[in-house]
Amino acid sequence: MYKPKILLVTKSTGVYQMFRDQITDYFDDYIHLVDGTKVGMECHPDLVLASYREVVKESEFPPEKLLVARRTVDLSKVGALIALSPGTRCLVVNNSYDTALETISCLENLGLNLELLPYNPEIDALPRDVDVALVAETGKEFVPDSIHRIVYIGMRPIDYATILEIGFRLGIPIPEPQVYSSNYIRQIVQLSGQLSRALENERDLNRQLDAIFHTVHDGLIGLDKRGEIIQANQSAHKILGRGPLVSPLLGQKVDDVFPGIEMSDISDQETIQQLDDRYFVMNRSNLDEGRLGSVIAFQDVTRLQKLEQDFRKRVQAKGLMTRYSEESIIASSEKMLKTISVMRKIARTDRTVIILGESGTGKELFAHTIHKLSDRRHGPFLPVNFAGLPETLAESELFGYAEGAFTGARRGGKPGLFELAHNGTLFLDEIGDASPSIQALLLRVLQERHVMRVGGDQVIPVDVRIVAATNRDLRDLVREGKFRHDLYYRLFVLPLYIPSLRERREDIPLLVEHFVRQYSGGRLDVSPDVMDKLVAYDWPGNVRELEAAAQYMTSVAEGQVVTVDDLPHQLFQLSADDSEEIMDDDDILHRSDAKMLRVILECMDWAKSHGMSRLGRSAIVAFARQKQIVVSEQQVRNRMVILRELGLIETGNRRQGSWITAKGEQALKRIRDRMRGDA
Repeated sequence: MYKPKILLVTKSTGVYQMFRDQITDYFDDYIHLVDGTKVGMECHPDLVLASYREVVKESEFPPEKLLVARRTVDLSKVGALIALSPGTRCLVVNNSYDTALETISCLENLGLNLELLPYNPEIDALPRDVDVALVAETGKEFVPDSIHRIVYIGMRPIDYATILEIGFRLGIPIPEPQVYSSNYIRQIVQLSGQLSRALENERDLNRQLDAIFHTVHDGLIGLDKRGEIIQANQSAHKILGRGPLVSPLLGQKVDDVFPGIEMSDISDQETIQQLDDRYFVMNRSNLDEGRLGSVIAFQDVTRLQKLEQDFRKRVQAKGLMTRYSEESIIASSEKMLKTISVMRKIARTDRTVIILGESGTGKELFAHTIHKLSDRRHGPFLPVNFAGLPETLAESELFGYAEGAFTGARRGGKPGLFELAHNGTLFLDEIGDASPSIQALLLRVLQERHVMRVGGDQVIPVDVRIVAATNRDLRDLVREGKFRHDLYYRLFVLPLYIPSLRERREDIPLLVEHFVRQYSGGRLDVSPDVMDKLVAYDWPGNVRELEAAAQYMTSVAEGQVVTVDDLPHQLFQLSADDSEEIMDDDDILHRSDAKMLRVILECMDWAKSHGMSRLGRSAIVAFARQKQIVVSEQQVRNRMVILRELGLIETGNRRQGSWITAKGEQALKRIRDRMRGDA
């Protein structure tokens, strides 16, 4: 899967490692990081993240790709600064003068009584009466020899706003704003607890807490045990639109500040809370000691919520999101549970999948679920059905077209489905119906992992996982020359077979109850005799036919129970389980599919009389068309299962074809005699 590339531009290995660890911790493995000290723009990054502002003047990085990180204070080091005597003159040492000034700006917000002086190695004159240096973990080598006391203030980490901007610039979906880790807030609470134990009186505690509160961009409110605000930082006043001197928060009840938000619902886990037309991410940490009862941290994420909603709307408008998940699969049978287990394993890989099964078994549902369970779940999901895609449009739909490619082409061209599915999954439904020319183009994309728009000359790399599906036997199509063998082997990497409904009859009651409840609003039950008939029926249309039957039954049923009178017509026909009894009575003509069964037997009988002992399904389809009967290979396959169970035909191993048995010949003779007698 393609990962957006970030070029990290820093002045030290320590800062690079800190940035790398922080970004990796947040974005997991969705981003590829490159060290800017080793490579430059030749790595073609999607974003350049710099740790210092001078890079804007010093480099030739494209402005649209450059982001200078906003940085904050390492709160774990604040205790060492508090230990310094008031009025202490301190050098703030850094290899960059501008960075030293930025560090001073952050430290001044602490409210400590210290005199902070910027210093870097290029400064010739050392200020007098200075014996303390404040340095990051890796800045000791820049400290003048005359300084004998070094206080390590740590390296300044990236703040949350920069983390979010990285995500939005690279188009990485952020499903929930509350994924922001609470580590930073926990540092504040832990440090507050340390101070409360170390300082002797409440005034000093409040002063130190106040200093800590003002170092962060989050809104922070300290509450006493009665829920009254006794501490509030500048960010809290700013976020809530209250000036500290005009409308201070101190002394107010927190319920009055956040009306309509139930404070008992705020815990140490971030949650989204709405106040009028604004959204806040809030969490609460309780303290056991001192007057301070708890600390509430909050951020205004209204803009982020809007960005997220806009992103989701754009994705949904393009139909790029999955509609189903594993919860949509209703099953308890051993066959289906095994299929689901295999599906979960397949989903964890990034390899090509081919889903096999009869029409109506739910292949698309499994394709959606595989995407939902995969590492690409935050990327797009696009389905394309080759059975309903005209060959004249297929190429431009799949690969897009360039401006002016043909009359009526959209200005600026149009991306194809492969481009739109970049970093996601493309579902190729009914792949067996793809034309030979489209098969050749698909093979090229699967081999080379890039596309070229119709009428274009630019090669566009794509990172797409392919999930294909078919109800046809591709091996038969390969033998008949209708499907490319090289594409067949490209697709058959991870095959997943979905059982037909008659192979998992144990699931029929579950599905019936689900659909009846869905389409009746829960007002109808199904009588036992109706359920017996539903379980006995063969369901050639599988789950799709069962759902249609449920819609029919819930539409015509009267009262509160579905009865036999409410069944669709096809349910009155006997199922394959009753087939032997049918033949004993010579009553095969009473089946709704009697004509198709008879044609299959006639075809095999004709073939045997002409020296052809075995036939494939395609030959039977051709024979049926001569009899003015239009039938698909899948329909032939379903009926051949019935005839085989009756002992009227047999099928060889390894695709050796099928042939009529002696019992089948006798049955065909009786059917013909019966038809002549009826005539």
